[in-house]
Amino acid sequence: MPGRAQYDATARPDASMSLLTHLTDNALDAGYAEAAARRQPGQPSRPGWLLAAGLIAVGVLLTTAAAQVRDRAPATAQARAQLSREIEARTAATDALQARVEQLRAAVTRARSDALGLTSTGTRLSAQLAILEAVTGAGAVTGPGLVVRLDDAAKAKQPAAGDARAQATQDQGRVTDRDLQTIVNEVWAAGAEAVSVDGQRLTALSAIRSAGEAILVDFRPLSPPYDIVAIGNAQRMQTGLAEGLGGSYLEVLHGYGITSSIQTRKQVTLPAASGLPVRYASVPGTTGRAP
Repeated sequence: MPGRAQYDATARPDASMSLLTHLTDNALDAGYAEAAARRQPGQPSRPGWLLAAGLIAVGVLLTTAAAQVRDRAPATAQARAQLSREIEARTAATDALQARVEQLRAAVTRARSDALGLTSTGTRLSAQLAILEAVTGAGAVTGPGLVVRLDDAAKAKQPAAGDARAQATQDQGRVTDRDLQTIVNEVWAAGAEAVSVDGQRLTALSAIRSAGEAILVDFRPLSPPYDIVAIGNAQRMQTGLAEGLGGSYLEVLHGYGITSSIQTRKQVTLPAASGLPVRYASVPGTTGRAP
């Protein structure tokens, strides 16, 4: 009978071979094999179904959105065109009413001057009233003047480009409300006695501001070019504007392509300010004021 050592030496190779044979024949885990057996041939996995359904849903949404935008574009363009026509019509009606107001105001001024001219006291009051109207902007004025014109850069007048850099360049080439404010203040500082911007008379209550891309003067929209007309000593105003901050500011604007010109006129006429309310009044000979 063979010994224990001889038996172990001969039995161990057979056991090792049996283990290797078992691993080779059963390489797939039992759980994976069971899952593979449940899956039918040709049937895609569940994540594949979910991905396909998600892609289909996204495609449907994009197609629907594109169709809605395409159908809405003509309606939007039509509404914008109708709004533009309405704005133009109302602006024309407002201009006609403003012209009528100017005619009536001139008739009232003539009638008042004729009535006050009947007495010496009335003549003196008429002269004082004319001075006050010129100072406050309540009356039209005529005299030698200066005309400063500002206009947008040529590139700013072209349609907006698609990229943000081109849009920023266009914005820099447009005259802004701040530009008009600066030049108007410099014209006053140069000795102007009365100032208007595109026919809108400026008073102590006037405001120059912006609304989107439009510039408003007393809530009236303006369009380029912008004419700043001032009455006073034309030569002195021109020299003061060129040698002061106004001249330096215009040079800066030139760097952005904004054009400007300064001309003297022998005679210019500025209209009276529209809608200038009388908030307080006082009886002659008294120091109080009543609303």
